[in-house]
Amino acid sequence: MQCRYPGSSLKYRYTQKNLESLTSCDMKVFRLRLVKVLLLGFLLANLVFFYYTWNTLLWRRISKALSGESPPAEELPKPAKLSPKDKLRNANKHIRKSITIVFYGHYNFEQDLRASIDSILDVIPNMPILVLQDGGAEYAYPPVNYERNLTAGEERTVIFKSLAFDVRHSRQELNPLASIRTKYVLIMPDSVRLSSKNILQKILREINSLGVPGQPKEQRPPVPPEETVRRMILVPFAGNLKSFSSCVRMTMDLPDWTLELVATNDTKRCDLFLQKHAILLDATALGAMPEPFTLPFPEMLYMQAKIANLSTTVFPQAFQEGRRLFASFHTKQRRMDLRRRQFREMYKKLQIKRIVRRAYRVPGKAQAREVWGQGHGLVLDGQFSSSNTSLPLITDIDLFGCERTTKSCIGSVYNERPYYSYLGKHTPPCCLDKLRTTFNHVLEEFENVGIRYWLDNRALQSAIETNHLSPDAYDIDISFNVQDLERSNAMKKSQSKPYVDNEGFYWIKATDGHYFRVQFSKPNQVGVNLLPYSISGTEAKPSGFFGWKATTFSADYLHPMSTVLFLGKSVMCPNNVLEYLEEKHIKVRSADLDAEED
Repeated sequence: MQCRYPGSSLKYRYTQKNLESLTSCDMKVFRLRLVKVLLLGFLLANLVFFYYTWNTLLWRRISKALSGESPPAEELPKPAKLSPKDKLRNANKHIRKSITIVFYGHYNFEQDLRASIDSILDVIPNMPILVLQDGGAEYAYPPVNYERNLTAGEERTVIFKSLAFDVRHSRQELNPLASIRTKYVLIMPDSVRLSSKNILQKILREINSLGVPGQPKEQRPPVPPEETVRRMILVPFAGNLKSFSSCVRMTMDLPDWTLELVATNDTKRCDLFLQKHAILLDATALGAMPEPFTLPFPEMLYMQAKIANLSTTVFPQAFQEGRRLFASFHTKQRRMDLRRRQFREMYKKLQIKRIVRRAYRVPGKAQAREVWGQGHGLVLDGQFSSSNTSLPLITDIDLFGCERTTKSCIGSVYNERPYYSYLGKHTPPCCLDKLRTTFNHVLEEFENVGIRYWLDNRALQSAIETNHLSPDAYDIDISFNVQDLERSNAMKKSQSKPYVDNEGFYWIKATDGHYFRVQFSKPNQVGVNLLPYSISGTEAKPSGFFGWKATTFSADYLHPMSTVLFLGKSVMCPNNVLEYLEEKHIKVRSADLDAEED
């Protein structure tokens, strides 16, 4: 707006009218400027308000992010809807990044690996698969060759690795766990058909959730990625027999060389699953075991998992079977022979010499013994027990180690301490069993021919305390009157040379003294010492043997003789037995005596 001032070109004349016109024009300009200032101030106020509001919200989000708080659900951007193809691709990617499938425990002379691997890769392309092969020729021959016609987008993700020792390879190259890059390992048996990835998603969701059994999965928090999952998911196969129990409770008493197996239908207490199944577990927990991939598999794995206190969960759904293996008698027998050898080596490695089995079955059924191998209960089998718990619970005990044709498990003894005592173990149960057998044989011989004898030394101490053989005993001492030596035909013959009686016991005269020893057999030196005493007047003196056992004592202890209950029999012993043992510097535990007197 432009103001024009009235007047002539010669001279401007101020009149009252002109002054009024000038004032009106200035007011219009002033008003215009005032409006501009107000608009500018309003814009500045809005900018300041916007700046402080944005700054406040920004710091609030930053502080929430630093404190770990998640923004409200309404503030989160809504994800875009994925197509079915994208959902399938994401699901496969998640499974591949979480699980490595390992095949182990198969036999190359009859296997179904190619079809099993193809069925997995057809469902989940590029799935990491590791096939482990034991190094023995009976397992690795003939070799398995696997070739797959790759389609667009497929890669070679199947690795075959031998467990045989090779001096040309480094320790890292020989380690099968070095080929595993995922958090979990799914150990799969041979001959499987995977028709859908759903079961893999479900077992992955199961192992990824924390909580007590029975708690709804929706209420279980997820496992942190850095935490080791200390449990195993056992996935059975659809072809397993329902008439047999699959679960076994296992107790390992290593100081007593004992393994106890009890059949059960309780899937919450399944220390060992006998029928065909797959195992999902954390790769870190698998790597913490001393020898996770060792035959027999998976029995050796379960032994190590039991010692490591890993819990188990039997999954309610099952994998589908592949081709039936070992249908012919020849392949079935060949596999059983290999399994017997594997179990024998496992028991030797774990130092197990007694197996106690409690199973539900019909008493006297021949099948029960055949399942466990020829002569001994070596092999664990899916037909271990009937699932019918109304049948009697039968207990079988098998001992390994001491036999007539093998050496004793005790070995040489120095300073009255066998080697296993330094390992924190008791005398092997097989040796204790043979020691009892030899003692009963000698006792029967002495009583039949009328030899005056008495239980002596550590064996007498055990008889007074517990009426049983000490768990650390490695021999038994029986003293006898040397005047009765000629009554025993076996001792008479053994004076000149070793003598083997009709039942295979080995009688021998010691080279370091004139005492005798009866062994379970010639190679098996578990036995009983026969210590001769010469009784004359008021004293009983050792007759030709030496050492701490050769103690002279009063003959009054032998007149009259007393008896003590030992190994279920009434055995002769000296009277005033506590004083007698004190003279031999053997102290009887008073607590056990008080309990016996009560």
